[in-house]
Amino acid sequence: MRTFIRLTAAFALLLAAVAAAVGQDIATRADQYLSTWEKQGRFSGTVLLAKDGKVLLRKSYGMANYELGVPNTPETVYRIGSITKSFTARAILQLEERGQLKVTDPARKHVLEIPAAMKRAT
Repeated sequence: MRTFIRLTAAFALLLAAVAAAVGQDIATRADQYLSTWEKQGRFSGTVLLAKDGKVLLRKSYGMANYELGVPNTPETVYRIGSITKSFTARAILQLEERGQLKVTDPARKHVLEIPAAMKRAT
């Protein structure tokens, strides 16, 4: 199951990267691709593809609960555990490479909602 979750997350990130590079028609192709995977029982989840702040595709596939027949929606809350830590770390390092932040910056410099008690967090 963990392998499936990791593959799904990696696939979603790949789609997002391709969407940013290619543009609008990727949304149609991504939807067709994911719909095929959904019909084959190979994908269940929600995808958001965006470029320059414009949403290209926001759609859910498969079921949130197969036993009860509850479909996924864009508002479905997924229990993803720790899988996002590596993606977050990668994104932060890419932002540092671009000069948009430093890993030594206080986190509150970029996320104002962080409580004052965590002011030393970087």
